Amino acid sequence: MKKTDVTCSNCGAGFRRIELWSKPGDKGEYHCPVCDSALEVFDGTKLIAYRLTIQPSTRALVN
Repeated sequence: MKKTDVTCSNCGAGFRRIELWSKPGDKGEYHCPVCDSALEVFDGTKLIAYRLTIQPSTRALVN
């Protein structure tokens, strides 16, 4: 298992990303739930999970 922190380059939201090599995942994409910007494309070889940890300020979303 590998844990990393990821920040959305569009809105500044922070995420904890968890990667499991022992379990296959699904192919697809993960989009920021705040601004819908694509954060990662999955190939399905491992399970990837994201958790929102830092909400961006509303001021950052307006500008």
